[in-house]
Amino acid sequence: MIFEVLVAGAVWASAEYMKSGGGDKQKLDRIFRKCGLYVKYNQKEDTPKFIRAKKIKGGNEYVYLIPEGLGFKDFEKKREVIEDSLNSIKSDLSIDDLKDFDIKGDYMKQLKSLTKNKNKRKEVQMSYDKTLNVKVYREPLTDDLPYKNEFKGWKVPIGVTRSESIQHDFEKIMHMVVAGTTRYGKSVFLKNVITTLLQNQSKNVSFTLIDLKGGLTFSRFEDCSQVQCVVSEPETSLEALEQISDQMNEVMDYIKKGKFENVQEAGIKNRHFIIVDEGAELAPGIEKDKEFRAIKNKCETVLSRIARIGGALGYRLIYATQTPYSEVLNHNIKQNCDAKLCFKLQTDKASEVVLGEGITDAAHLPFIKGRAVYLTDRKHIVQTPMIENDYIKGVIEDV
Repeated sequence: MIFEVLVAGAVWASAEYMKSGGGDKQKLDRIFRKCGLYVKYNQKEDTPKFIRAKKIKGGNEYVYLIPEGLGFKDFEKKREVIEDSLNSIKSDLSIDDLKDFDIKGDYMKQLKSLTKNKNKRKEVQMSYDKTLNVKVYREPLTDDLPYKNEFKGWKVPIGVTRSESIQHDFEKIMHMVVAGTTRYGKSVFLKNVITTLLQNQSKNVSFTLIDLKGGLTFSRFEDCSQVQCVVSEPETSLEALEQISDQMNEVMDYIKKGKFENVQEAGIKNRHFIIVDEGAELAPGIEKDKEFRAIKNKCETVLSRIARIGGALGYRLIYATQTPYSEVLNHNIKQNCDAKLCFKLQTDKASEVVLGEGITDAAHLPFIKGRAVYLTDRKHIVQTPMIENDYIKGVIEDV
């Protein structure tokens, strides 16, 4: 009975403590100062002004006003430092840890769970909407997400965030750039896309697969009737792309004659996906050989045309690379691919080349396979699903 009273009192005190921003809030105030996230003015220090704290799923959110003279990017650049500092500050079980305690539940089991959670690494996410919002999660986002096909139409799985499942609809956003260091999920995502579309749109989808890493990524799909071709050299890539360009001309003539605006209005159900894995191998800007540079120039011209006008004609481009330099990622291709999926990259500059100026998130992702930044009109940090080769084999046999 005495224990119940103590716990109930602690839970009540915890609720009051949270209203005043207890727990990690005090640590954040200290970390902000040590990181230099304040402004000196008239011999006074203007620090981030705490507004409120609230409980969110899996953690707490702390809201601040940013002082004049600082911007959100100043805080975003320090996100990793803030996260590491929160995790380096060890503390015993506190009142804040009791806020979810159920006084009618199993005390010992809950206390054991609380002490176990103290050893888990916290994660920090920050956003800005007139105020600085710092979300502190008690444990990391999952790093193990099995593939499930729960989608319809031309939608494919992107992954999960802290709060939702994210999908991409190729009827709404036609083209995509995919980037990331080798072995962090880029090729697995491409297999996710192909397998999902084969399973859901077997009668309406077709593919041209350009695999410039020796043909290994797409070789298992080669015998599918939906696959127009799998090519692995610049010369054969040019042949395949020129064939697509001719097909696009035919579709354009048909749409013009019918006075339609696009394939949707014309009632054309087929969608042709051109998927390039390792676009750097087709980049003329880094090719020294004259003959090969001419071939790659032609390839880039057709890829740019697909990105510019292919959407209305039923063509979808997914351009993937593990070396995202400005010489590799053609400006026209990037500008017309309104979706970007970016796995771990090594530098801020590489992240900015893919995602845009000032967006360095991909360089600061943890070294976790499948963790990525998904950018359209909004930005999400996601864990992408892992698809097993046995599952792919089953789908290929079915279609």
